[in-house]
Amino acid sequence: MELNRPIPLPGPLPPDVIHALAAIRRRRDLEASDTWRAVAGEVAARANALSYGRPSKPAPTPPRAFLRVASWNLQRGIRLDGIIAALQAHPALADLDVLLLNEVDAGMARSRNLDVAAAIGEALGFSWVFGNSYVCLDLGDARDRRDWAGGDNTHAMHGNAILSRWPVLRAENVAVHVTKDKFHSGEKRLGAKKALWAEVDSPAGRLAVGSAHLDSVASPAQRAAQLRDLLSAMEATRPLPALVGGDFNTHTYDVRSLPRLVRNLFLKAVRGAFPHTIHHYMHPWELYERPIFQALEAAGFQWRPFNDLSRGTMRYEVGSFDSESSVREQMPGVVVDLLRWKLKPWNGVVPIRMDWMAGRGLRALADGEVTEPDGRTSRAPTTAERPRWNGEKLSDHDPVIADVVPARG
Repeated sequence: MELNRPIPLPGPLPPDVIHALAAIRRRRDLEASDTWRAVAGEVAARANALSYGRPSKPAPTPPRAFLRVASWNLQRGIRLDGIIAALQAHPALADLDVLLLNEVDAGMARSRNLDVAAAIGEALGFSWVFGNSYVCLDLGDARDRRDWAGGDNTHAMHGNAILSRWPVLRAENVAVHVTKDKFHSGEKRLGAKKALWAEVDSPAGRLAVGSAHLDSVASPAQRAAQLRDLLSAMEATRPLPALVGGDFNTHTYDVRSLPRLVRNLFLKAVRGAFPHTIHHYMHPWELYERPIFQALEAAGFQWRPFNDLSRGTMRYEVGSFDSESSVREQMPGVVVDLLRWKLKPWNGVVPIRMDWMAGRGLRALADGEVTEPDGRTSRAPTTAERPRWNGEKLSDHDPVIADVVPARG
């Protein structure tokens, strides 16, 4: 889609319609209901919506020899004020050119019914594109209900976003492989997972960027299929340089079904139990999540040079509500107790490499390799570990950052 003018979010569905849809228990009953027949088209339009906006006060556009790109799963954007403050002042995040975002709310009560992408864009002076995935019928998961600010959802939308200091010329909200009907999930939703790409007109030349949040409740093969759908859509941007990033959910578990999860756990047990499992949290490309990295390589994307492989991007922490509630959603509560005991040798904290960037026709810079006229100096790819603001953790994921230039020759 060409972005010649701003595209607003579609208006919210009436609260009584959302409540009526949420009260229906089964998909077949939903599709047989008079309410669904009346609003199915409107729901589909919102679940597939793409919005675009420009800031009222654009950020400065100095000459740039390289682009600084970050990818961050915002955990809904619930802690939006701190996120904005970090993006303005954190040493690794300030002075970005492009920002790829996952788990972005628009009109969700848990995030104060704000348009999170627009709020960040206005604060930074960046243009923003938001690609929706779902119309949410409830307040979210256990963590979201803990953080709920009160009231109902308004737009009830949740998806991905791309923000840019430089003009955004076109974008596409890409439907990807469906792994599970989220109408039957702990967080009741209509719609399906999407990925988002956009074309940016930067001083280093035009660049295609993609943002993907691959499904956690899926198999590695299904996650790879979702990524391939985005990479296939981005083929339309060749021969432009391209960069993709996001939360690829490379947690090494096959959660497609309970039998497959049990098999996964059994294989980890016989291959080396907890030490083996924890090793692969930080090296997912070696075995369990290999299909994702093969998909990148088949499409011509390099991933090793664009990431700091020595650091995780999130962590399982014994005693943490965020970590332990995620396990309880998929497994019996006794597993949480088992993890509290088995993870004592690791002091109850295990890093996991979940978030990634990969480039085609681009080169990641090293520390101090390039210094620009305004004094900005390149950094090697890094992870901003546990960013906080006023002592508050901003997300359960850490942002990943890379400075890139077009590859020559």
